[in-house]
Amino acid sequence: MKGNRVALALLLLMGLVGVSCVVSQEKNPPAQHNYAYDQATQQTLQGYVIETKDYNCPISGAVGSHISVKGEGETIEVHLAPASFVKQYEIMIRKGDRVTIVGSRIIFEGKPALIARSVSVGRDTFNFRDLKGRPLW
Repeated sequence: MKGNRVALALLLLMGLVGVSCVVSQEKNPPAQHNYAYDQATQQTLQGYVIETKDYNCPISGAVGSHISVKGEGETIEVHLAPASFVKQYEIMIRKGDRVTIVGSRIIFEGKPALIARSVSVGRDTFNFRDLKGRPLW
């Protein structure tokens, strides 16, 4: 009898350990992405704006302003700044504008993208980050 109790206790203990392993695996957070501005991946891109949109963005941590730019051989999404910053400084970038962007290349949602440091439209240059890539907002 005593042997059965010990075996039952061990069986229960093993079951609890197995359940806790499964539960702890389910609570692991998804992999986080590093969307920091990296000067090592900085590049200049020229093209035409084909779309503008604002949405809740993990890069700016707020509702952000974005443009899609058709450059040489690719269309790329450009993360500008929080929409409130763009509105405050009355930054106007429209569909059809020819732009020159200086930004850090990243992969966002499986596609190439840029975190903009500056965007030039005609004679106007809009700065979103300083020379080291730190946000100006």
